[in-house]
Amino acid sequence: MDEIYHHALKLLRRRDYTISQLREKMEIKFGEVPDEIISTLLQHRYLDDSRYALNLVARRRHCHPSAVREELLRAGVSVEIIEESILNGDWPTLRDALRAKMKGWNLHAPIHHREASRLFRALARLGFPEDEIREELELIHEQQ
Repeated sequence: MDEIYHHALKLLRRRDYTISQLREKMEIKFGEVPDEIISTLLQHRYLDDSRYALNLVARRRHCHPSAVREELLRAGVSVEIIEESILNGDWPTLRDALRAKMKGWNLHAPIHHREASRLFRALARLGFPEDEIREELELIHEQQ
């Protein structure tokens, strides 16, 4: 059991994991992971799903909240923790994200079709809804 605990600590030194991710990773190597190990890690706050969620929200603050929500769900974070973390985030609007991309890529209206496609793909990767991206790009095109 000490070997399993020390391996868990070694993994957690490298990066943060959710309870679900760590359990899955440990089960690959050791089979069944005793609940006492997870409890001890939680008690010492080496493992904390809330901290994981808040850190992910901070790293993905340029994305759409739905993309972050999906990523947290895949990581095994509970819905309550996800919703609390999402509410605490400072999320950009689609217009803000579009302007930031245009500024970063030194683009000015009118936008060429190729650049509009590039912007569309970049914003879609950030999790913004495709219909809203199309509308925003059309608005920029109409303004000129």
